Amino acid sequence: MAREQEIPTPKLLLGVGISLIAYLFFVTASFLVVKLGNGFPIIQLLFIQNCICWIFITPLALRKGFDNIKTQYLSDHLIRDFFGVGSYYLYFFSIQALNLTDATILNYTAPFFVPIIWWIWTQEKVSRHAWWSIIVGFLGVAVILNPTRQIFQIGFLLGLFAGIASSIALCALRILNLNKEPLSRTLFYYFTFSTLITFPFAWVYWTPPTAIEWMQSIFIGLTTAIAQILLTIAYRHGTASYLSPLSYVSVIYAGLISWLFLNTPLTLRSLLGIILIIVGGTLTYILKEKVLSIKKTFEAPDSKDRPPF
Repeated sequence: MAREQEIPTPKLLLGVGISLIAYLFFVTASFLVVKLGNGFPIIQLLFIQNCICWIFITPLALRKGFDNIKTQYLSDHLIRDFFGVGSYYLYFFSIQALNLTDATILNYTAPFFVPIIWWIWTQEKVSRHAWWSIIVGFLGVAVILNPTRQIFQIGFLLGLFAGIASSIALCALRILNLNKEPLSRTLFYYFTFSTLITFPFAWVYWTPPTAIEWMQSIFIGLTTAIAQILLTIAYRHGTASYLSPLSYVSVIYAGLISWLFLNTPLTLRSLLGIILIIVGGTLTYILKEKVLSIKKTFEAPDSKDRPPF
């Protein structure tokens, strides 16, 4: 019976297609951050982005009334939200300090930190296959960082810390998933917290945007909101054992966009690093051996157990 559930179905293929579109929207938002330039305050951009996403998500979260946003897991939400915002902040900075491709690669080191953070958090044993995934992934990071010359560049460190912050946010999200928190509630708390925590800093560092900057900032918020909603829908059409590795398509998107629109072709070093990170990121799924409780966290629940969106 378990084998039958792993056979791709038309519904799963729909989830795959929606996921690929969602990650394209995510990378498009990152590309617009590059086009916005270094003169625009990152914290102001984050406030505008999260405020727009909050406007999109709130009607979904409140469509069944205020009881739908009551939670018993506020501390887990706050951990996820704080490190999620921090990850975006560091990622946007690394994009400006490096380039879209390398910053995206470093941000997607998060899956390699997740088993370590999860072990520290829950004391659960990490599968030896997960360790192989971590080792191969970090080899890819080492190739990109080029320790002999570039490891102390601030952009690379920011990108790496973005991945670490993202991994902590993912572990908190796993806890919320285990407790069957509805995804609309999780997104509502994230964008509410993100908007509130960035507002005072955006107020202090506010730079009056030009008409073009307003359009770019709003479009970054719109593309992020659409990506979040599409990814949420995608995960209702398949398990993460199929859909999670698709996140690495973002690296391919970033490379293509950088080549076509930013005139920054991939170097051989970056290309080799990309390959190692993608292999490392998908290795655990290929080996099909993961810590059971972690695996269950990401599998789509049966319809009778699935929390409402």
